[in-house]
Amino acid sequence: MINIFEPSLGDDDLKAIKKVFDSKWIGKGDEVRLFENNFAEHLLSNSKNFVSTTSCTEGIFLAAKLFNFNINDEIILPSISFPSIASSIIESNATIVFCDVDRKTLNPTAELISKHITSKTKAVFLTHYGGFPIDFDPIKELCEKHNIKIIEDSACAVKSFYKGKACGTLGDMGIWSFDAMKTLSTIDGGMIYLKDEELVKKAKMLLYLGLPLKAKSGIDSSSEGNNKWWEFDIIEPGRRAIMNNVTAAIGNTQLLKLDNYLNRRKDIFNYYYNELSEINEINISSYDNYNFEFDSSYYFFWIQTSKRNELAKFLKNNGVYTTFRYYPLHKIKLFNSKFLDLKNSEFINDSTLNIPIHHNLTDREIESIVILIKNFFNGN
Repeated sequence: MINIFEPSLGDDDLKAIKKVFDSKWIGKGDEVRLFENNFAEHLLSNSKNFVSTTSCTEGIFLAAKLFNFNINDEIILPSISFPSIASSIIESNATIVFCDVDRKTLNPTAELISKHITSKTKAVFLTHYGGFPIDFDPIKELCEKHNIKIIEDSACAVKSFYKGKACGTLGDMGIWSFDAMKTLSTIDGGMIYLKDEELVKKAKMLLYLGLPLKAKSGIDSSSEGNNKWWEFDIIEPGRRAIMNNVTAAIGNTQLLKLDNYLNRRKDIFNYYYNELSEINEINISSYDNYNFEFDSSYYFFWIQTSKRNELAKFLKNNGVYTTFRYYPLHKIKLFNSKFLDLKNSEFINDSTLNIPIHHNLTDREIESIVILIKNFFNGN
């Protein structure tokens, strides 16, 4: 079966892990700090605004704490989005307000967001679908006008850029994922960007038990000259969601290969784009949908067709796994919202299919995928 997602881990990653094992310190340490610095450098950003964590979902739940979501707040969220965002809003007792997305880009627009702004709107979550940036400037202008925080789910948008600036660093907060399916994989892991450096300090505290920042590597404080080093204090209730040297070492090695990964994904995207655009019965991922300067991570390639379900079954029967990301959250009972006029999201849910695009795909595999899709629509 040709996988839709697949990481690329090799001997260099194993060597990095062995180096950490040999050091006898596998917890949070120098490798983590180096990874935070290296990641920020790849995004042409300052590392003082970044903090690592165990997953993108941890960062998403942290957002609710940092911006104090509460029962009086409304949070705007595209329905075509990741479920942990909606869960974090519910847990904070705020109200989810789903907005629609553009049919072609699967990204929200300022116009679609503006329909749902009220005096209670505190924040909007943005998802750069498939690594293709949202048209951010009009959304920024809208949110500044209404004093609304912007939180970017950049899980799929590592090294995606909007007008020369990295996605995830455009708004007040950004979160990335390094899970097993991502282009840059640390097996599990995440990174957080915060525009406000004071919130960076608070994030570090909340991600490590609510301890004061001076407790960097553990609860014991013997290194500070305290002769009762087992004593400590807690400032706020916190979790333990810190990256460790093992996963960070993998991340540092992966960063060395990231540009090659992204170039390969771009080549695959372009091959699909050129070969599949001739099929009249489908709409495909297209550069033509974006009227601004951008760089993409090319995380998804998607097809839209009225025969989506039949095509998915045909491909699966012929050894190609496909799927649809993301199932609309407004259709999930737990997340039910009063704003349900989401015609574009409904259309997308009924017609969109993600086909394999990852840097391990061979030329022969992508050629066979294209042939299968052409054969399906030609009735062969």
